[in-house]
Amino acid sequence: MNGRERFLQIAHFKSGNEVMMPSRWQKYWPETLERWKGEGMPQDVHAEEFFGLDRVEGLLDTNVCEPVVPLFDQEVLEEEERTKVIIDIDGVKKRVLKNNRESSMDQWLEYPVKDRTTWQEYKRRLDPHSPARYPKWWQQEKERLRNREYPLGIYIGSFFGWMRHWIGIENLSYLLVDDQALIEEIMEYTEYFIIETIKPAIEDLTFDFAYFWEDMAWKNGSLISLEFVNEHMVPRYEKVTDLLHTRGIDVIALDSDGNINGLIPLWLEAGINCVFPNEVAAGMDIVAMRKKYGRDLIIIGGIDKRALAGTVKDIEEEVMKKVPCLLSTGGYFPLVDHDVPPDVPLKNYQYFLDLIRKL
Repeated sequence: MNGRERFLQIAHFKSGNEVMMPSRWQKYWPETLERWKGEGMPQDVHAEEFFGLDRVEGLLDTNVCEPVVPLFDQEVLEEEERTKVIIDIDGVKKRVLKNNRESSMDQWLEYPVKDRTTWQEYKRRLDPHSPARYPKWWQQEKERLRNREYPLGIYIGSFFGWMRHWIGIENLSYLLVDDQALIEEIMEYTEYFIIETIKPAIEDLTFDFAYFWEDMAWKNGSLISLEFVNEHMVPRYEKVTDLLHTRGIDVIALDSDGNINGLIPLWLEAGINCVFPNEVAAGMDIVAMRKKYGRDLIIIGGIDKRALAGTVKDIEEEVMKKVPCLLSTGGYFPLVDHDVPPDVPLKNYQYFLDLIRKL
């Protein structure tokens, strides 16, 4: 059985106790890799290959936050000892660390879309038919992808996450009250943009899954009202998922940090049947999710990264109370519940991987 076949068997709940750890959804902080290289990890390897993760690739997601073409010219506006203020490649003004080997949340200072005028200007960079949206030498690339033995997904964008990135969460919250018609206009165009962007690919290739990126929740729940999601986002999700279903794509995932418990029923209604990374610190319990949703929901992640920073016993307890029962049902891909942080020793991460494989 090749990787593609195994992925589909697990995703369709047809293979109990099969283990697959997809490289696409397991990432690491830069400082984590630096630490691990000091603890024996070779300097010149791809982490995913070194750890033996399963090859899973995606199309159209070179940068999940940047659908703008052409990108903005990056500009340095001011510099301080450790930081600098820049205009980034998608037009956001922000303060960043000068040392790109340090991980830190950037400080967002100003967003490119503020009102109708700036939206019209920004929209010019959102042409779904731009040739630069597809890989170079697309015709040859399609032939390579048709002959693959690993799973391939297609990135299908974002309704909330992109807006938040263009407008800012605070400004977006005000606009939802002051000019909801503008928000609806942006979402309507986003629906058109997503559908037109993915059409050439799904007409020419067979994909094993599709995936949204939203990041629309925090530790206490959704960043936007569930009523708004149900009324304005679910119908637009459905337009996209209906199109995917006509092309045989029935594994449709969504990436959102935070507590997404309230959002999952709405996403299921919209045709989205897989969620990740399922952050434990935000209250996500993958065992409870399996009991509640059964085979309606594919689960990725959900292993508390904090346990990996503890003892071997901590790792064993975290894995054994979750992974065996979920593997037995199928529809589960065991991964850490977000990027692996730098307080996790290399030996702990390797022990975690070995323990999963022994199961």
